[in-house]
Formats: sequence, structure tokens, C-alpha cells
Amino acid sequence: MLRLRPAYAAVPLFIATCLAAVLSACGGGGGGGGGGGNTTPPVTSPALNFTPATVTASVTAGTSQTLSVAAAVVRPGDFSNATAIFALLTDTTGVILPSAQVVRDSDTQYHATLQTAPTLAAGNYKGSFSVKLCRDNACASQFPGSPMSLPYDITVVPAGQTTLTAVPAMPLTASVQSGGAAPASVTVAITSGGRSWTASNGGASWLKLSATSGNGDGSLTVSYDASGLAQGDYSSTLRIASDTQNVVLPVALTVLPPGLVLGSSSVTFNAVNGAPVPSQIISLDTDNKISTGFTAASNAAWLAVSPTSGATPATTILSVDPTVGKLISGSYSGAVTLTASNQTARTLPVTLNLTPAKLQTSVASMAFGGPYGRDFSSSQSLTLNLNTSTNSWPWQLDTLPSWLGANVTGGSVNQAGTTLTFKALPANTGLGANSAMVTATGKVNGDSVTTQLLFSINKDAHKLLPSEVAVPLISVPGWSRLTRTITVADNYGSFGGMSATSDQSWLVVAVSGNKLTLTADPSQLTDDSLNTATITVTASDNDVTALERIRVSLWRGAAKPAATTTAALPYTNLVADPLRPYVYAHNGGAYIDIYNVYTGRKEGTLTGFSSSLGDMAVTPNGDSLYVVDINNSRVTIVNLAARSISAQLPLAVAGTSNTRIRLIRPNGVELLLLSDGQVYLTLDTKRLNDLPLSGGGVMAISADGKRLVQQSETSSIKHTSVNLDYATFGGGTLFAAKVNAASHASPGTQGQDVAISADATRIYSAASAPKSCAIMNTSDLGILGYMAIGDAAPNNIKVSIDGRIFCGGATRSGNSDIYMYDSAGSKILQQYKLSTTGKLLLPRQMVLSGEGWVLSAITDDGTVTFLAIGP
Repeated sequence: MLRLRPAYAAVPLFIATCLAAVLSACGGGGGGGGGGGNTTPPVTSPALNFTPATVTASVTAGTSQTLSVAAAVVRPGDFSNATAIFALLTDTTGVILPSAQVVRDSDTQYHATLQTAPTLAAGNYKGSFSVKLCRDNACASQFPGSPMSLPYDITVVPAGQTTLTAVPAMPLTASVQSGGAAPASVTVAITSGGRSWTASNGGASWLKLSATSGNGDGSLTVSYDASGLAQGDYSSTLRIASDTQNVVLPVALTVLPPGLVLGSSSVTFNAVNGAPVPSQIISLDTDNKISTGFTAASNAAWLAVSPTSGATPATTILSVDPTVGKLISGSYSGAVTLTASNQTARTLPVTLNLTPAKLQTSVASMAFGGPYGRDFSSSQSLTLNLNTSTNSWPWQLDTLPSWLGANVTGGSVNQAGTTLTFKALPANTGLGANSAMVTATGKVNGDSVTTQLLFSINKDAHKLLPSEVAVPLISVPGWSRLTRTITVADNYGSFGGMSATSDQSWLVVAVSGNKLTLTADPSQLTDDSLNTATITVTASDNDVTALERIRVSLWRGAAKPAATTTAALPYTNLVADPLRPYVYAHNGGAYIDIYNVYTGRKEGTLTGFSSSLGDMAVTPNGDSLYVVDINNSRVTIVNLAARSISAQLPLAVAGTSNTRIRLIRPNGVELLLLSDGQVYLTLDTKRLNDLPLSGGGVMAISADGKRLVQQSETSSIKHTSVNLDYATFGGGTLFAAKVNAASHASPGTQGQDVAISADATRIYSAASAPKSCAIMNTSDLGILGYMAIGDAAPNNIKVSIDGRIFCGGATRSGNSDIYMYDSAGSKILQQYKLSTTGKLLLPRQMVLSGEGWVLSAITDDGTVTFLAIGP
């Protein structure tokens, strides 16, 4: 047995195996050889047979789909003396990710798992991967039959568009005796997402379709008509088409030769081993037409004759039984000896031709985990059948991988088929992609017939995700927020319980199902003190290995905040801390001041920055402050607990004063987003693929971090919506799909600010005109209503944690600057005036404290005003 010696690269991918490790490539020519210069080398057929022959898929834009290919070695002898075999798949177009896996199933059978690139735009991708088998790592010499081409035909449909599928109830493969009854019809289920579709039979007159077109989800029936067909094999395709998508299913029909009754010459039985074999009738007579007695005897155990005696003219029935002796498929010879009185004995040759039965499945592969590696809630089923008509035979599955369970692993099966249901067990495998080839074996008389099933699993990290990771609590005279209930979700959708602990005596946490109730006791604390605690959440499910931490703060104030407090130093940029009762303000210079919004006092100053600062953002848990360093093409990161610079994040594209930044946690993974589309993983500052944004502008993020809306800050307003997710497999993958229905021009002029409701069902837009903040639905940006703000030109919009909406605008009149609406946006609850001297509210410089009870804003004279909003 040759040793496996793997070597890895991105794409192309080198893998050394003991025999043809499929899907490979090397560069370079073939082996040596002698002979004259005019000798033409023989043409060598491909070294591998691929199943399927063409890699096909229909994938939704922004997602990755796992594709499976099996490869069988055509000539094992070509590799018998090889010390190592290097194999490579070359993809020059970026259709697949560089994380292909090749697994050896036997010396002559391999399979590979590929994943389509999630960055592919909508459209159809056709071409061929180049596959080579090499004798050395540099591929200076190739094995016979290399290189090979593996065609692919991949359709990427836009996000939100349903993928066309066509799934037969059983394989479209049938056999029929010439002149016999037609094979059973097969139902094909079609899913088209409401679109119309057409069906064609590839021009085969023997392939009958119950319908050639339809609308929406439906089905059609495939039937076979062998009338007039000569014996032999027939093949065609069933093609289902809808818009740009096609599903092509191969169809095969075998017409078996009839059992031949050649008078008294010979008889032939042709049958599938294990299927019922029709008997044949032989007529007997004497050539002189005189009745005489006869006897009949068989010389083979599997051949029976009845009756064994009688008088001519007569008929005798020949029947065969392959279960006698448990025959293997092949050709068998026997004879019936007919002896008549006063006649020479005659021998009737009988031939039995048995073809192997075919064990088949309705699908050749199954993938678990979904595109994000978290969808394990449902099982998947397939039909296993054996073309032995009504005769049933035992079958058995190989040992399943530890991460896969099945309702049955053995039993009996015939043409009607049996249903196998599989369910992933993600707790039994590691992160990333894994695959296994499982063989189903049927025992039919002396034959062992097999079929192979390829199973794959994508597993993301299993996590608990609190709805809030920063919880600000307040205790001041007249205002109190000392309890908070947080919902904890399981990213697999299989919540299995949890426990939680607090690291501070003044904060207790209670667990009820998937909810945490936090309760603070301020009596232990001193006045005008900020106190912090950490809640640690531990999952009961052992598959959830990472602890989740929730930051909690409690401000105990000696006095209720004044209705209005100001900070007179000139500032241009403001951001709120989601955890602490603080805002951070700068004027574009080298320092950032910290203010307590409840007292209006300056709590400190952050220093060490460059002289040109831009937009700021705070992490959702309040751990860090990020600020754009315009001069040095980077983002500076500040540890807010230590109040010191902790790191510098270099930018691939420099930021400007117009660059907006946001910090989000899709699937609990923290990312830094820039308005030009740049994305960075904050854990290690790794740059990810750019987002499909539209040239800059203010951004709003849903509470779960999975929906982004960008609004342009230009005279004509355009919104761009993107669905976001992040999975840890494949070295970490960001999924970003533009939502076309919610990405287009919108009414109004001169976009200023945008916000998303807590439940991500509504988008709120502030633009200079009209003089109202717009309410839009998230799905398609349809206008649901407007929130008027008098004579002010809207330039700020914020939504508090309790759902109240704050629309602010610039006005020099005595009118209010800020209007507070109820959560429906239909009722004005309060109006506020920032400046009595006619100063204007700056665009995008209005923020809310974490609990939403204090509003802070900058006017064009640089003054920060703190407004006490209250519960």
C-alpha cells in the first residue's frame, strides 16, 4: 500500500495520495520513451471517470454551496508502480473556494468536496476545471490519461430569488422486456418560487411527460413507452427550465431481448438477477403428428420443467429460479431432455442471462448545515430502490460517520423503494467542512450490489447570542432602571439551557428558559459613582464551548439630571457609549473629551492621537472606541476601561472626513465597517471582502448586526441594503448579499442620517427635504409615513432602546430642533430646543445614551447640549 503524502496550497490544491487522488493538476509533460521520431503515440483515454460528468449547481448570490464529485480510477495498473501520486484541480476563474477536500475511499475510488465562492455575482458560469495526475510535486511528468477536463455549469441567482429544483421520487432509470408491460411512472417534484417553467424530453419519443409547462411549484409524471423499440440501451434528458435556471436530469431505458422460443431448437431467458423471471412455454409434437408419450427432464438445479411427462401434441412450461444455488449475475447453460416413445431423444438447450441488479438512490449526495453551517434542525430523506420489481432483498449501510444519524441502516428493498432519513449530529464533529462516502450494499442471490452516498457537513461555531451585550442601569432621584430582561438565542436554533453568574454582589442574575433577568441593588453603592459588572453565560449544551459575557454598568447619581446642560468647548464629532453614561467628543484635533451625560461634567480626556480625526464608533459591548485617523490612513483603537490607545488598524484605503464607521456583531463576531465598503475583523484586524455598497454615506445597523442600510449624503438620495452574516468555517467567511428590492433611489433630497428599528422591520430616514423624517419598510423601502418637525430641515434620526423615535433638524427660528415621537411614529410626545441663540443642529451629531434617557447633540457653534429625556 502506498503512503499518503499530502501537500497543500490555496488554488491550485496539491494532494499526494496512494492512487489517483481526484481533482488535481500539475504543470508539465509526460514520461519518456524510445522509438523513432515519426511514431505517433497512442491516444490514452482519461485516467478518471467523474460522477457527475459535469459539476452543476444553482446557488443564491452571497452564499456558498457544497458540491460533491466522485472519481473512479479507470486503469489501476497505470499506478501500480507509483511511489507517490500528486493531483491538482486548477480553477482560473475563481468559481470555487480554495478549501477543496479530497478523500480516498478505496484504491480505485475517491471523492472531492468543493464550495462555490460566495462572492460570485448573479449569472451563469460555464467552463472546465483542469485535472492532472502527476508523478512528482513539480509535475514534470504525468500519468497516462492526464490532463483531463471537468466541466462545470453553475447558475448564481440573485439574493431573495428561489432556486429552481426538480427532484424525482426515484431514479429515472428503467428496464422493460420487449413487448412487456411499461415500467412504473415516476413523479418529479418541481420548485420554482412562483415562476413559470417548461419541461422537455430531449427529443426522445419513448419518454413521455404529463406536462411540458407550468407555473409555480408543481410536479409532472415521467412515463416510458417502449413500443416499437429494438432491444438496447436508450438515453435522454429531462430538462426543466425557468428564466435563467435549468435543471437537467438524465433518463435511461433498457429494452431487454425477449425470451426466445425457437421451436425445439433453444430457449433463452434474459433477466435482472433477483427480479421475477417470466416462464416460457415450449410446444411439443412429433413430426408425423402421431400422438406419443414423452418425458421431460432438466439437467440444472436452477431450471425446472412442468409437466415432466405427457402425450403429444402438448406444451411444457420452462421456469428458472436463480435463488437455487444463489446464482451470481452472468450467463448459465442448461438443457431439457425430451424423450418420446419410439423417438430419438432430443435436447433443448436453455440459456439464462442474468444482469446485475442496480441499487440506486434518489439523490447521490446530501449536505448538512446550510450555507452558514448552522442549519441542523431538520432531517433529509432519500429513496433507496432496487430494480427487482416486487422481489425484496436485504441491504445494509456502511458505518456512518459519528456526525450523522439515520432512521435505519439496513432492511429489505425492491423496486418500490424504501425511505432513509438522515440527521446531522453537529456536536460530534469539529468546525468547518467534513465529508464521508458511505456505501449501501444489497445482497441479491450471489451478487453484492452497491451504491455510494456522499455526505458533507458545514459546521459553524455553536454559540449563545444575547440580545444585548451592554446593559446600562440607572439610579437617580426620580429615575430608576434597575432591572433588565435579556433574551438569549442559540445560533443553531436548538437552545439547550444555560446558567449565568455575576461577578459583583450588587448585581444578581436569574435564568428562566432562554431569558436572563438582571437586577441591581444600588444601596450598596455610593452617590455619583459608576459601577461595572460582568455577567458570564454558560451553555448547558457541551457543543457550545465559548462563554458569552454581558457588560453591565450602574450609574448611581446624587441628583436627577438638569433639563439642559451644555459643554461650551467647540466640538464637531460626537459618539455615545452604549454601556456607560458617557459621550466622547472631538473637534478634529489630537484629543477626545469624555463627558458624563447625567452631570454634564467632563470626566477625562483621551490623548495620543494625530492632529486630524474623523468619525468615531464604540463597540456594541462598550469595550473599545474606534476613531478614523485621517492623516495616517488608519483607525485608532482605544481601550475604554483603561482610557488608553490599545492598537492601530491600518486601512487598505485611507479614510477621509466623509468616511463613516460602524461596529457590528453578526453571529457574535465583531466587525468594523467603513462606508466605502471596507470590512475588518476586529479580533485580528484581518481585512475581509468588501461590502457591495454604493459609494459612501451614513450607515445604520440592525440590533443583531445582520442588516445594514446605507444612505447617500448627496443631493439625490439612494439607499443600499445588505444582508450580513459571518461563519467561522473556511478560515472565516463573511456573507454579504445586496438586497436589490431595498437598494434604490428614494424620495427627498440631500440625505443626512438613517436608523433602523430594534426589530429591523422599519427604516427611518432624515433628509433636508421634505421637512419630515420618513418611515420606510425594510423589505423594499416603501414609504409608510412621515414625522413632521415644523420648519426644521431634518439632519438627525435616532431610535431609543424603548422604541421612541427622535427626529432632529436645523432651524434658525424659534421652533424646536428635536421632536420625540412614539414608537409608531404617529404621535409627537415632546419637542426640544437646543439653542436659544439660533444655532443649528449639526448633521449626524445627535446621540442617545445607552438606556435612551439623555440626548446629546452638537450645534454649529461647537456646543454640546445634554437634554434630559427621562423614562
